[in-house]
Amino acid sequence: MSVPLQPDDPKSADTVAAQRQVQSAVERLLRLQQSRRVHGELMNAARAQVSQPAVVLLSRLQADGGLTIGELARRTHMDMSLVSRELRKLEAEALVTRTTDANDGRVTRVGLTPKGRGIVRRLRNVRDRHIFEVLSSWSPEELVALGGLMSRFVDDLQSVRYQDAETDPGSGGPSAG
Repeated sequence: MSVPLQPDDPKSADTVAAQRQVQSAVERLLRLQQSRRVHGELMNAARAQVSQPAVVLLSRLQADGGLTIGELARRTHMDMSLVSRELRKLEAEALVTRTTDANDGRVTRVGLTPKGRGIVRRLRNVRDRHIFEVLSSWSPEELVALGGLMSRFVDDLQSVRYQDAETDPGSGGPSAG
């Protein structure tokens, strides 16, 4: 656990400014990822028409194989009702299939159909080409640094819990008001 910044620390203003710059960049990235326009461009390039949550579900099924609906909801950090609704749509479009678990007949597993795998493959190809183009002018050292720092950042985001709103981020103590 890191020590909170102290107001009399000469580096604290620079550090807080840098942290806010990171936060701003993350917010911009999230808005970009959640943009309907960007999603539409991705769907057009991949010759697919599925919702943003469906893309996440299809990708997770590709990565993990047949999962129960509960496992799928947990692994995608989505609400169970949203997962169920999206799976019904994907099943109607013949992108996923439900099968009874071979070891426990009470359990239903969801998997990709060949058509669903094709959409995931096209989405991956479009995203890969896009990222490769975006990073094409970066040096190998910059790419290694970015990859390492991004991995560390995501790991830390997952491990550090939110603090109460009444805590001042610059001091670690209650806010002045």
